[in-house]
This record gives sequence, structure tokens and C-alpha cells, in this order.
Amino acid sequence: MLTRSIHGIVTGAASGIGLAICKMLLDGGAAKVGMLDCQQARLQAAWEELVVNYPGDRVTQLCADVRESEQIARATKEFGEWAGGLNLAVNCAGVLLDGAVASVSFRGLARYSLEHWETTLNTNLKGAFLVAQEAISAMLRDRAPIASGGSSRGLIVTISSISCHGRAGQAAYSASKGALVSLAVSLAQELAPYRIRSVALAPGLVDTPMAARIPERYTRDMIDRTAVRRMGRPDEIAHAVRFCIENEFFNGRVLEIDGGAF
Repeated sequence: MLTRSIHGIVTGAASGIGLAICKMLLDGGAAKVGMLDCQQARLQAAWEELVVNYPGDRVTQLCADVRESEQIARATKEFGEWAGGLNLAVNCAGVLLDGAVASVSFRGLARYSLEHWETTLNTNLKGAFLVAQEAISAMLRDRAPIASGGSSRGLIVTISSISCHGRAGQAAYSASKGALVSLAVSLAQELAPYRIRSVALAPGLVDTPMAARIPERYTRDMIDRTAVRRMGRPDEIAHAVRFCIENEFFNGRVLEIDGGAF
């Protein structure tokens, strides 16, 4: 697939990695880009930022909550009608709600909130499943033509995390990101007969609004355990997504892009 042949939806598009992916797609000449996010004001501001440099007929807003199946079905249908088809979905929406499963201190016993667990799994995992399911259904239903410059009919890119291997204090987040890897690989195997690829990216610590909420002592420790001794940039993750789009031999695998974390 060539980037200029893309008709794609990006979730979590109002900021951070999601917004950087939208910019990368538009810079690469993508025909149609759908910016999907649940925060209307931030989505509007991000869209206004993009249309200053790119024609408004190439990028549209889709306000929807990835946890709600009806909203995702509506947004996907709306995008398909506007764009004339869909051949890319990038699952980037996510939340990070840190905390130990159980711990004890002078304050007594503390337990991780079940509400936080459910919010994390519903947003990071259920949301990615719903978006992938609707995108795949659209690709199969509409019999998306083979994109120029390759043999794929479509691509699902799932943004996992290097935390998929497990990290203390991030049981919910790590569990959701580990499950995303399994989801991406399973989809690749299921979709092979239809020439639809599925891949995952596992970024390390990236300079985003989400990372800004992590206490500085933890971010410093993660940076010190990274070979390049810095955070990643959202555009560096976006470049990895472009690799996934254009390299059709890459399928059913996870690309770790973490600066050499150890």
C-alpha cells in the first residue's frame, strides 16, 4: 500500500501519537483521513490545526467513544460514505491509570480501583476490538479494492506499548496492551485470506499529554533505562506506522520502537 492511497480512520486523534499519525498520513498524500476522538473540543482544535495546512476535503472529524459499539458503527459508516471507502484503521485511543493491584503503607492497605481496571480494559482493549471489527466489516462488505502500490486490501494498526511485557504499578495498562498484541496477531491470521493485514506497534515512553501525567521520578527512571536517554517523539511513532503501511511483508508481528529500553 502507498500512503497516498489511504482512506483511513485514526482513533485518539486529538493529541499525541494519534494526531502525529494524522499529520504523517496527510503529509504522505493520504486521500482521506478521519480523526476520531471522544473529546469534542480537543478534536475540533486539532482539526482546525490541520486544515490550516491541508485541504478540508481530505480530513474530517468523527466524535465518538471507542467503548460504545453504536457510536463506532455510526462513525465508521459516516467515514465510509464521506471518503468513498475505508482501507486503514489505526487504534491509538487509550488511557493510563497507574496503580499497584494492592499495596500497604503507613496509611494501611490500598487496592487498585475496579472502576479504573474496567475503564482501562474497556478503552484500550474493547475499544480497539470494536474499531477493528467495524473497519474489517467495512473492508469486507464494500470489497475494498486493492490499494495502489501493493497487494493489500486493508490494514489494521494497533498501538500497544512496551509495557505489554509487564510493568510494576501498571497491571491494568500492561494487561490491556499485552492483550492488544494477541488481538493484532490473531487478526492477521484470520484476515490473511482476504488480503487484509494486521500489525501492532509497541512504543516506549513517548512525549505525549498522557506521559506528562506520569510522576517525574518514574519518567526519569524509564529514560535512564533507555539507550538513547530520552523520550520518543510522536512523529517517530508515526513514521513507524508509515513503515507498516508501505512494507507489505510486515504482517502479524509487533514492532517495538522504544529507544533501546533495557
